[in-house]
Amino acid sequence: MTIASELAVLRALERAGNHKVPRSDRGGLKDVPSWEIYTHRPPVGPSSLDKLLTNAWDLPAAVGFSEELISALDSYTRTLLASGHAFDRNDLQRVLARLR
Repeated sequence: MTIASELAVLRALERAGNHKVPRSDRGGLKDVPSWEIYTHRPPVGPSSLDKLLTNAWDLPAAVGFSEELISALDSYTRTLLASGHAFDRNDLQRVLARLR
């Protein structure tokens, strides 16, 4: 479940990065992966998080992720976007360990 959760979070961050900074506006960030774009911009305000993460969890829900897991992944992703901190596998594992 850890790898699938990691992929789901990275995909959500990628979607958010693509919404926040379209490829045509990336300038010097063209070589930065979409899932890391948010770390090169000011943190996302709380009012923008819903828009950036619209439909981000549809695929995990469709493949059977529980609501509890999706909620935890969403919360973790929102924290990253709001703080500007980079994704960290160990942090995600700590989030997942709290669900067990």
